[in-house]
Amino acid sequence: MRATITTLLLGVGILLTTGIHRDEPGVEATTHLAPLSDATFSVTSAHGRITVTGTTASATHEESMRRLVAEYFPGASAEIRFRPGILPGERWESSSARLLYVIAAMESAVAEMRPDTISIRGVASATESFSTRAEFLQKNLPAEVALTTDVVVITSQASFDELCERAFTSLVLGPVLFQESSTEIRRASLVTLDRITEFARDCPSVSIAITGHTDASGDETWNRRLSIARAQAVADHIAANGIEPARLIVSGLGSSAPIADNSTARGREQNRRIEFELR
Repeated sequence: MRATITTLLLGVGILLTTGIHRDEPGVEATTHLAPLSDATFSVTSAHGRITVTGTTASATHEESMRRLVAEYFPGASAEIRFRPGILPGERWESSSARLLYVIAAMESAVAEMRPDTISIRGVASATESFSTRAEFLQKNLPAEVALTTDVVVITSQASFDELCERAFTSLVLGPVLFQESSTEIRRASLVTLDRITEFARDCPSVSIAITGHTDASGDETWNRRLSIARAQAVADHIAANGIEPARLIVSGLGSSAPIADNSTARGREQNRRIEFELR
């Protein structure tokens, strides 16, 4: 359960930076403290990456959060950014620790804590761990703090596969364009390939068929070779961004499966395409 599914379900995009960073102490850190009304503590977690940002009550609180991130998310690529604030330390510290504890039981999540609310959205497996931890958080919150959750619970691999299929159907994919008579992918098409790559990370059990097509111009033997080469160029780009090549099934059909009229320039442009399909 990774970024794309989280994006589709939650309406958010996730891009995290490798490394752990701490704001340097100094005059600004001590003279521009966040007031209580502006205090936030946010956590985003997906496919081995986590970001934690927000207001902390003390240096001890910051150190505690770093230790818990390392403990709850071992091996994850983490980004941590804090700023000191004027806060009721004990409540803020304990609630933020419990929030991390809940997120650690989820496949992917976006959570935010404010002085009077905590919201958690994301995807979790159907295990007692998540529900137990969420209940623990709820029972230990101050009465004035409202907890809201919007969590999709995956009950089986079958339901996970179904969620992947729905996520794939919902992807907004633009055309994959190439330089004329070339396998060089145009820069404008990289957004589409990035979306396919993120989806593949989210759904590691699926394979993706990549099929190249051409218009009817020229020799069909050349068209078939060009369509395969372009599909392979797309697969190579996706694989270079961390997807196993074995999951990418490449083929080319030349001009044998048109979707538009080859007698017009517009039709030929539509026929020169890459199609993606789940396998």
